[in-house]
Amino acid sequence: MHALRLLILLALAALPLPAAACGETSECRVDGGAYLIALPEGPAKGAVIFLHGYGGTAKGLMRNRTLVKAVTERGYALIAPQGLPWRPGQKGGSWNMRLSPERRDDIAFLRAVAADAGTRFGLPHGGMLLSGFSAGGMMVWRVACNAPEAFPAYAPVSGLLWRPLPEKCAGPMRMLHVHGWSDPVVPIEGRSVAGGRITQGDLFRGLDILRAADGCARDDPDSYDRSGRYLIRRWTECAPGARLELAMHPGGHMIPKDWTTLALDWFEGLPPAPEVDLACSNKDGKDELAASC
Repeated sequence: MHALRLLILLALAALPLPAAACGETSECRVDGGAYLIALPEGPAKGAVIFLHGYGGTAKGLMRNRTLVKAVTERGYALIAPQGLPWRPGQKGGSWNMRLSPERRDDIAFLRAVAADAGTRFGLPHGGMLLSGFSAGGMMVWRVACNAPEAFPAYAPVSGLLWRPLPEKCAGPMRMLHVHGWSDPVVPIEGRSVAGGRITQGDLFRGLDILRAADGCARDDPDSYDRSGRYLIRRWTECAPGARLELAMHPGGHMIPKDWTTLALDWFEGLPPAPEVDLACSNKDGKDELAASC
């Protein structure tokens, strides 16, 4: 009997070890990078994919327990992708929101994150909201403009497109943009940084471009609202399924504590988005389909 047990133990020891589980503290690896994920109790409705700001990390985002708790208690997973360092030796990361060909294709990377999380954790793509703060919000704008079909909806916070602004976006999208009236880091008019080498775009000029892409009937909002600290402008008379909303608060460069409630109430109030086969979407956001699709 002792010999039999020894043989069984030796056989088990020879088997390959299972891959380490990934989650809030252990990275989930995908082509081009990695992400962390916090899951709700019970089946998830979807996920908030939240991009950290310049110099930030996925681990740092997961330490924002207020955000993690607010998202997961609503029944969503919180996914924190990791940006790449902008220069050698930089501890944190940022995003290729200006689409530099020398850097990682972050549109393709974020598609890969969504596809992997959907398969690995059973998250429905139709329940995924792409969001981010500051530089992360800038990347959200870039994905929404260049590859609007990549995600069902977008919710950037305090981030803008960079100048020169694109002449047009690739197609309609659903976006809720949240910004602080007194934001000095990314003011609503934009500002020059890096010694004047690059300049942030103007928020309202960016909204012009989105309204055109969304096929909105008019430049002025078709409704106005006030919800707590937020002054809200809505454009709903647009192409079928398209939505555009601007929510301003009196604060500065920040993620308001009640942002999750605002964003997920808005997201859950949208009409269902068409399901997207991520394998059939061109990674560069050019909306080309593979022959097999």
